[in-house]
Amino acid sequence: MKAFKLITLSLVITLSGVVQAQQVKPQGQPDYPLDSSSTLVSRVQPATTTVLQMFRDAGMSPIEHRLTEDEQKKIAAAFSALPPLHQRILKGRLRSINFLDNMPNTALTSTVNPSGTHKLFDITFRAEILNQDVSEWLTWKELTCFDTTGSTLRVSIQAGHLSAFQYVLLHEATHVVDGTLDITPDYALATGQPLPGSLATDFIANVWTQHTVVASAYKSTLLDGIVFRKGGKPLPISQASQIYQALKQTPFVSLYGRSSWHEDLAEYVTVYHFTQTLGQPFTITEGQPTGILLQPHAVGLSQKAI
Repeated sequence: MKAFKLITLSLVITLSGVVQAQQVKPQGQPDYPLDSSSTLVSRVQPATTTVLQMFRDAGMSPIEHRLTEDEQKKIAAAFSALPPLHQRILKGRLRSINFLDNMPNTALTSTVNPSGTHKLFDITFRAEILNQDVSEWLTWKELTCFDTTGSTLRVSIQAGHLSAFQYVLLHEATHVVDGTLDITPDYALATGQPLPGSLATDFIANVWTQHTVVASAYKSTLLDGIVFRKGGKPLPISQASQIYQALKQTPFVSLYGRSSWHEDLAEYVTVYHFTQTLGQPFTITEGQPTGILLQPHAVGLSQKAI
């Protein structure tokens, strides 16, 4: 399906030493000093007023989270487990990492200087995920896709017992890698206008026609109706088997990965690294553990991509 996905994964997971941190002052932008020699853990800082105000403008009131010693250790371990390329790019591009309580979403990666020639990023996390394991968090997220009213049926994800933060950090760090290397386009065209072939990167070619529009070969009315899609809503849990059967006919490793080309890359790299490098399971089941709905690593992610 997407042969370039295998090449991209090889690049993202194993490549090191190709991105050198630079100090570039973009024209018309303020200077954002960054000590690329500082440790990633040392960049844990309070959230910026810009990020906090964004939530407040939406009627929310997140507050700074005071990290415990155990949580600080989890953060350090998660950074150490990132692929080499992610670590190198974050060293030169990550300005700060923040943790909030009462944050409505799980994480937010924001560009400090969107029009700059050397983009820097802040990543803000909901602190709660530091004390959740990855299976617990992924199951919670997946269940938001389904309406379980009047049914005892449930969908769950078995992905091991590493920290949920480790999974989410890798996902968000992949957005930083993507924003630095432009593995996916950093723009979206107006609705109804397919991305010209000359502007499509190899990763999205023949799979995405717009930022959130999949190629005709992978269109599905059922999948377009899930909550991760614009205008989507929780679907009856009785349709879970049909939904995952439809997903199996696509190159996407998760329902969330089908929401946009940026999330496609981030989910693909994260699931690949967890299963192929860290040796963790990734199985979506319905009801009993034997009721497997999706198990992308069982057939080999690289095989699925070709």
